[in-house]
Amino acid sequence: MRYLWLAVAVAALWPAGLWSQSVLERSPNLHGTWGLQPGHGAFVFAHRFEFLQGGDELFNIPTLSLALGLPLGLTAGLEYSSNSEIDVANRGENETEYWLKRGIPLGSRAALAGIAAYNSRVGSFDAALTARTELGRLGLMGELRGFSDLFGTGTAGSAAAVGAVARVTDYLGITGDVGKVLSADSFDLVWSGGLALAIPGSPHTLNLHATNGGATTLQGASREKVLGPESVRYGFAFTIPLGNGSQWARIFRPAASAPVPAVGAGGAAVAPVQVTMRMIAYQPPTIRIRPGQAVEWINQDPTPHTVTGEGWSSELMNEGGRYTRSFDQPGRYPYRCLPHPQMTGVVIVE
Repeated sequence: MRYLWLAVAVAALWPAGLWSQSVLERSPNLHGTWGLQPGHGAFVFAHRFEFLQGGDELFNIPTLSLALGLPLGLTAGLEYSSNSEIDVANRGENETEYWLKRGIPLGSRAALAGIAAYNSRVGSFDAALTARTELGRLGLMGELRGFSDLFGTGTAGSAAAVGAVARVTDYLGITGDVGKVLSADSFDLVWSGGLALAIPGSPHTLNLHATNGGATTLQGASREKVLGPESVRYGFAFTIPLGNGSQWARIFRPAASAPVPAVGAGGAAVAPVQVTMRMIAYQPPTIRIRPGQAVEWINQDPTPHTVTGEGWSSELMNEGGRYTRSFDQPGRYPYRCLPHPQMTGVVIVE
């Protein structure tokens, strides 16, 4: 357990990088390496249920999650469930987990994250080290967890889980994971499997899944379910990015006018070709330019985006952010958004 806390401390001190990830680029029972920009928030509603009385009634296990991006690359949040299953003697009681996460970017396709948490249900100080990497359209994840009070037994414990997301299209993936308590043999494997969906034209994501696990806290995801009559539980997780203060301020201000192109000597327009980021898409997705021309990307979405090609990338741009790049050599230059891989575009230099 002390080595896990040491790894979390190293993650907290590691220099911050410009990396972030959709909160549903993970499997249902893994916390993941995603993070939020300072001042940005996210809300996740996870609902798991079982059928009762021959399918006429439902037994519900809701979990509400809130997260807020902080300075220094930190993200803070809480998970609240009204039907805890980690402490069998007090099953069905409320459970709240408060957590603090720090991500470590390892390039554009891999990341680590250290998580420190406190579970109020059993009074346990918990920690996790989670990792993610992408191999083409396959995302692989692993998570090592440690607990000062495992399931309210009064003793420390540990657990581990591995998972994957196989992206079928830019908007559809197949996801699954399996985990196990390492410090005791009396607990069964915990698994989940389902579909991950990026909703076109919106920043929202949806996961539909089946599992034999409990709530989505670090301890809840490490133990098989104990409530309800069925061996399998079904559910979904719906992610809602909350943006930041400037996004909500748009409610009270008029729409901004379009920028006026710069004009050079003789009245010739010298402004670069513009591509807007709107409704989680590059518009237009394909542009054609001459060698030496520049392209300017403008983010008109309330959610942050990047423009990332092979060997070049913008920073993470909030609403109103701009990025300009010149292209001198003929060829095709595909690019994408790191937080939203379904966003793709290409610059063709003729």
